[in-house]
Amino acid sequence: MKHIRYHQLILLLLTLTLFACGGKKSADSANADSQNGLVTFHLNAPPSKVEPLLLSELADSVSYVALETTKETLTTGGVQYGDRYYTIINEDRLLCFDKSGKYLHKIGRQGQGPGEYPFMFDYSYFQVDPTNNWVYVTSNNCKLVYDENGKYIKSLTGEMWRFTPYFVYNDLAYFAPYFSRFEIIDGSTNQIVRNNKRLREEMKTFLNELSDKAKKEGKKEYISEGIAPVLSIYNDAVYYWCILLNDTVIMAKGKEVKPHCRIIPENKYKPEEMYGGNKNSKLLQPIIMKMYIFKDKILLFVHYYASIDDNSDNGYWVLCDFISGNVTYHSNYIINDLDGGPNILVPNSGIEDIYCLSVEDLKNDEEIYNSYFTEGVEAKLKDQEGKFQRLLKSLADDANPIIRTIHWKE
Repeated sequence: MKHIRYHQLILLLLTLTLFACGGKKSADSANADSQNGLVTFHLNAPPSKVEPLLLSELADSVSYVALETTKETLTTGGVQYGDRYYTIINEDRLLCFDKSGKYLHKIGRQGQGPGEYPFMFDYSYFQVDPTNNWVYVTSNNCKLVYDENGKYIKSLTGEMWRFTPYFVYNDLAYFAPYFSRFEIIDGSTNQIVRNNKRLREEMKTFLNELSDKAKKEGKKEYISEGIAPVLSIYNDAVYYWCILLNDTVIMAKGKEVKPHCRIIPENKYKPEEMYGGNKNSKLLQPIIMKMYIFKDKILLFVHYYASIDDNSDNGYWVLCDFISGNVTYHSNYIINDLDGGPNILVPNSGIEDIYCLSVEDLKNDEEIYNSYFTEGVEAKLKDQEGKFQRLLKSLADDANPIIRTIHWKE
């Protein structure tokens, strides 16, 4: 699930997901406090020495599905919704596979006619409701809805349907196209059931004032679309945290929207410092790139920037524990000690998860492949590693990718 990110200043919001549990090393138990009845976690500069997390602290098991490879389904990517998998072919076809990876059918078709989409650029162009496997596809300024067999059902129009919802569940679509905007729309009636219109107006006024101030001072105009929210989905609810708004994580479930907790990055840049030309600060600015929500944990992937132009690789996993109040810092990968397969790695951008594994990369890129196995873990997982390697050996180098599913602890 793929991509936008983050920070502080007014209240509204929600977030997407898949991680859980444990955390020990490099703990800072004073990092959590309670304010207005909400648990608050403070992100400080990480300690000088951190260790990676073990996947067994977060998950119960890992499974892999190789998507069926045929001339018509050859692809380089894939994404999972529930127990179905979807891939895009030649930017014009959306295909569906079952839970074993067997090809099922196309979703709609490319074209300019009724019920047809002009193109399918990437995985942000569609969303799937896991309650009925209906697929919502972006097409110009509306959404085309297809049933679980890929047949066209209806078109949804209206201002918000120009955007792709972050989450669709039981006919409710959750939208947050910009950090200052959030709406829930009932797909069965196409009616808005919840929005933040008042807060949007407040944020619009704030942004206009910032922009006018920057122009008068001869600085770069403030660009509101440059900052996007961090989203997480857990237990059929959406959680949202945004860098330029309030530090509060907002939860939306059904038609209800309420605060969940607070995440406060210390040494925060103010908006005018980030976009107004003041880039001289050497403070380590924590930027949350990913957020994963669980029953009593929040797992973050955080980059620490010395300035807005800093591209150094300062990424860390940060685990926040509601029970103990601890905030623990870990290195930027998670060791897969469950089955000997690939570790959870985060690219330098800190933005993309690796759930879709290229067979060619796993077989032919020695550096990548070797990084998936850690000394001490290999022997422990000899049998499981054999299962993973046997799966690789059975596939051609140019086979469709392997989809990894991590079964997180509750």
